[in-house]
Amino acid sequence: MEEKKLDRRIRKTKRTLLQALTKLMSKKKINNITVKELTDLADVNRSTFYLYYKDIFDMVDKIESELINDFSETYDKFSKEASTYDDLFHFFIYLFEFVQNNGEMFEIFLCQSGEYTFIEKLKDAIKHCKIPLDDTSSEVEAKYCMPFAISGCIGVVQQWLSDGMKTSPKDMAGILVKML
Repeated sequence: MEEKKLDRRIRKTKRTLLQALTKLMSKKKINNITVKELTDLADVNRSTFYLYYKDIFDMVDKIESELINDFSETYDKFSKEASTYDDLFHFFIYLFEFVQNNGEMFEIFLCQSGEYTFIEKLKDAIKHCKIPLDDTSSEVEAKYCMPFAISGCIGVVQQWLSDGMKTSPKDMAGILVKML
């Protein structure tokens, strides 16, 4: 019972730090954010911050990794079960809902220019997914189709974020599936 309380407190502390980091990153570059500034905004002791992270860059890296891992786990589950258009459609609905639920972080990582490597990490994660291609595609076509599709999907998500996510995840999934 004590363990569950601790887990909940840790999650709450990390969520508070994430919210403070998001707020700071929307105003300034990561190189200009200090641990003191972050912990003051989050109203968390600096020693608590250092229990979980080495520095601000480590925190950002761990957040990026969590987002990528969540995406990869979801895709792995989808790819084992997917066999129809509806499966692909539902996967993209989930994907757009996931982006929407983490909108502030995705906006920072995907839309704001800077020193963030999230887009390349995301592309790399998608490249390692086994994406079903048309059986009639040659090896050369498949080689060039993948980067095209990946960049296109990321571009659609970036545009959606830039537009303030006004179109529903379901409608966005339909648009993306139709384009693919």
